[in-house]
Amino acid sequence: GSTPFLWARPKKWGGTAAKGKTNRQQNGEFLHPPQLFRPGAVFTTPTYCVKIKFTRKKIHGSEGLNRRDMTTGPEWKEILLFSLPIMAGQFLQQLYNTVDGVVVGRYGGATQAICENMIAAVGSCVSLIFLFLAISIGLGNGGAVLVAQLYGARRTHELRRAASTLLITLVGLGTFLTVAGSVFAKPLVVGLMRVRDPDIVDMAIEYFAIYSLGLIFQYVYNAVAGILRAIGDSRATMYFLIVSAVLNTILDVWFVVSFGWGVVGVAVATVIAQAASAAVSVAYMFIKYPIFRFKKCEFVFDREKFAISLKLGVPAIIQQAVISLGNVFIQRLVNSFDSTTMSAFTVGNRMEAYALVPIFGFNSGVATFTGQNVGAQKYDRVHRGWRVSTIMSCVSSVAIALTINLLAVQFARLFNLGGVSMNKAVEYQRYMSYCVVLFAAYMPTSGLLQGAGDAIWASVTSLATLSARVAVSYLLAYAFSVGYASCWLSLPVGWALGIAITYPRYFGKKWMSKRVVRDPVRVVEAGEEEEELLL
Repeated sequence: GSTPFLWARPKKWGGTAAKGKTNRQQNGEFLHPPQLFRPGAVFTTPTYCVKIKFTRKKIHGSEGLNRRDMTTGPEWKEILLFSLPIMAGQFLQQLYNTVDGVVVGRYGGATQAICENMIAAVGSCVSLIFLFLAISIGLGNGGAVLVAQLYGARRTHELRRAASTLLITLVGLGTFLTVAGSVFAKPLVVGLMRVRDPDIVDMAIEYFAIYSLGLIFQYVYNAVAGILRAIGDSRATMYFLIVSAVLNTILDVWFVVSFGWGVVGVAVATVIAQAASAAVSVAYMFIKYPIFRFKKCEFVFDREKFAISLKLGVPAIIQQAVISLGNVFIQRLVNSFDSTTMSAFTVGNRMEAYALVPIFGFNSGVATFTGQNVGAQKYDRVHRGWRVSTIMSCVSSVAIALTINLLAVQFARLFNLGGVSMNKAVEYQRYMSYCVVLFAAYMPTSGLLQGAGDAIWASVTSLATLSARVAVSYLLAYAFSVGYASCWLSLPVGWALGIAITYPRYFGKKWMSKRVVRDPVRVVEAGEEEEELLL
């Protein structure tokens, strides 16, 4: 363990004087367990002496826990090196989403109008897709917090059971939602998303119905990625997404350009790429980490671990669902305008996703960093980690804002937009760049609360921020007749509210009492013949 259960003054080490020890150590102050507990060590206390024999036992599977231990080393370096692969993976994720839009925008139809309708059809379903993925993201994050704290506390056996429980849960939920999304595609797209344009609606239904077939693979991937990030392996997700992005790009071009399948082609390509990513991620976890090579009797559903994951996951699910529902209502508002606004919003939203990649990367880094250090009860490191991550996040947002302003027009042209659609897309991108620093200041604190186990507060914050954004958007559109720009003018309202809610919670330090991993009772056995009372 990382905490002492015996305070004593060393008398001898294996029968000889304690050589090489500092005066401070020999005066009875705390020695780290690897130094303090050696075979044959004898310690004196004010009343008695106990000679204890210690043996080193190799924990099964511990050789698999050789990834980044974030409980030691410079905080900024640990968070940055952990976050960079996550950023690269998220960038690749956005890249192959962008490829879908670029391919159909340039090669999907015979005219530019048809191509823009295809972009609008694909974009009209994005918020609905993320709503279906909210459960996997939320429950995956909740389970990952438990795994990270168990890892920080070095509770290997329980870590295995938590991981298997998370995998079983998400595979079951993913299977159910895959069937539900494919069967109910039409009422969801037409009724919930309010897609009514006759030139767009059929393509949107086809796209969502086919895309839903890949939900099961995304659930598997999110489970594996969450487990690996929790033990410090953030590079793995980058590798998985490289496979997915390359395969998706090749298949997009093949299906759309060669076969002329349009939106059906990009949907089929995405499902195949997601299946490949899920297969590679599972194979990597089993091959790389012996601890996760579950035998038949070891791949179990632990109700206790499920209850804890659910305790952490339900608020996270609510948080993700609120975010997704907020985006659904924003998309409904967008869909109530003409096709030029729909295509422009799709392109602008793609650029926003790129802009937020570094910020979400730091958010994930802080969450895992906090989880491990809370598990190890190193709260000073958590405070220092929050400060440096917030600084890094805000500095990166300044670079992001400058880049967006310079490349807004070129990015819109990449999707073959022109005229009114391009002007609206550029307006959206540049406005977003002016306020992205608010989001950069908000997300590291949200990640800290999540990693500490204070998931309910993080969910309440998400509910408040998205509700504020949606309410302001609809007020601008219908009460003040602002028009299409109301879809993005409300961005800074939600982000500023997130800061106003999370910062008092952080400085109030109530999150420090939310640790979900408790220390086991330590039992020390000593032979009667080795005990000597000093009366």
